[in-house]
Amino acid sequence: MKVETLIIGSGVVATALAQRLLLKNPHASILILEAGTKVKMQDSAIWQDYIVSAKLPYTKYYDESYPERDHKGENVSLGKTTVPLRNARVFTYGGSTIHWGGWAFRLKPEDFNLFSNTGQGMDWPFGYDELEPYYNQAEWYIGVSGDSNDTTVPRSENYPFPAFPYTLEDQPIAKALNSLCIGYSHVPIARHGITNTTSTHAPCQTTGTCDYCPFGARYSANNFLSDMTTWNDYPNFQIKLNCVVDKIIMSSKHRASGAMFFDKENRKWTTVDADKVIIAAGTIESSKLLQRSTSEFWCDGLGNDYDLVGRHFITHPYFVFSGNMSTNPLDLQSEMNFPTLCTRHFDSKEEQAKGKFILVNPPSSPSVDLLSKMQSGNSREDIDNYVKGNNEIQLHGMVEIVGDFKDRVTNFNRINHMGMIETAIDFSQADGFDQRMQEIQEHVKRIFETMSATLSGKPNISWRADHAACTCRMSDDEKSGVVDSNLQIHGVDNVYICSTAVFPSSGAINPTLTLTALALRLGDYLNGTSAYHNCEYSK
Repeated sequence: MKVETLIIGSGVVATALAQRLLLKNPHASILILEAGTKVKMQDSAIWQDYIVSAKLPYTKYYDESYPERDHKGENVSLGKTTVPLRNARVFTYGGSTIHWGGWAFRLKPEDFNLFSNTGQGMDWPFGYDELEPYYNQAEWYIGVSGDSNDTTVPRSENYPFPAFPYTLEDQPIAKALNSLCIGYSHVPIARHGITNTTSTHAPCQTTGTCDYCPFGARYSANNFLSDMTTWNDYPNFQIKLNCVVDKIIMSSKHRASGAMFFDKENRKWTTVDADKVIIAAGTIESSKLLQRSTSEFWCDGLGNDYDLVGRHFITHPYFVFSGNMSTNPLDLQSEMNFPTLCTRHFDSKEEQAKGKFILVNPPSSPSVDLLSKMQSGNSREDIDNYVKGNNEIQLHGMVEIVGDFKDRVTNFNRINHMGMIETAIDFSQADGFDQRMQEIQEHVKRIFETMSATLSGKPNISWRADHAACTCRMSDDEKSGVVDSNLQIHGVDNVYICSTAVFPSSGAINPTLTLTALALRLGDYLNGTSAYHNCEYSK
């Protein structure tokens, strides 16, 4: 088998990049290899079953999905801080966009200059202005609803869809933030809002069941890939599922000839020759693939002469603060299954050295569960008293951490239930992390007190690897990073990495929009064009 371009992974990078290459040359020979299988999306019957049973059709494709395995489950955490993988990523056609929340923030300009500003971590090899036009295109590509008048981050174009309005639940937190002179804004989210004249996708109908959308209103790469495979204009574009790539094959120190993969359906090993190889398998799997790609030219793995592949691992510590409000006079209760209000007030250059963070008002705050009360046979009077009485409230958030050489991911010599090599994560939180969380707690306590609420105590903190990044960092120097500014492995002519692994830093926000922008930028680089020649990705 021989192709011009091999893409490993089928998430948002593969979709955006393949479309960009095919728009220039509809006859381009492109093969996408995906380790997982296809889950049917936009299906009313599956959605109705989910409403009744609360069972999602893709959970069996998570890590550690099968309880009959030993109690330790799949994968291992070797460091002082446990980094769970279960529920963090989905091995399916479309990648983890099948289950993501759709939060679509841009990095801020100072995020590209972490080292220059703080002496920590490293700078990106280019600044915000380089990526800004691709942010515009990425927002159109994944269909982001946001407030175009929000000045939190500089922008040169409007969002494709207007922001979802603040809910009644947002009123208490908005009032408190106003009182404390803390700015807030709409959460930009990859759900199609009010349909505009260029959209062909169904608008969000706020069913409250966003873990499985029956309309396809939330961006999911598998929906777009399914559309692409039905387009007869692309005769040389193909996707092969259930194919686990084991290694990149090198014909010399500076050039790859293709890849070797295991076809799970046919139970056989296969080699594919390729002129270009793009690794888009996520931070963890991309790093593990490079480490496995040993050869006479790369003894320690492809791109790993300086022991940087898999190093500087980070993820976002996701924290949840809880509190109590003695009364709920407005009968506030959950309206939607996604947040509409956030504050990036502390996601600032002034906070960067200590660790920037964002705060989000979750849709379940205050926590009012009418369904369970009705199912339990409570009277209307009992339910009214329950709604108006004492309720738990929450503030969620993420804080930036800086990558450290000691923190890494490697292959763990066991095969998981999907036929893939398991993962070992060796990570320990920084010495100053607890102090930073104490400072964040004081800010949250002040906000709760302004809401006449009482903070319940320390936050619940999850180090789950949803936002894993930085293990194959971009750099101008091969001694400090794995890929160059064009995402090409240093010293290799035809292998590229496009995943959050290449981020030099990750700020305090979700990485998917930035990753999409990088994919579109890489597509332009491979096409020999620029952002300003691709009007089909903007209004």
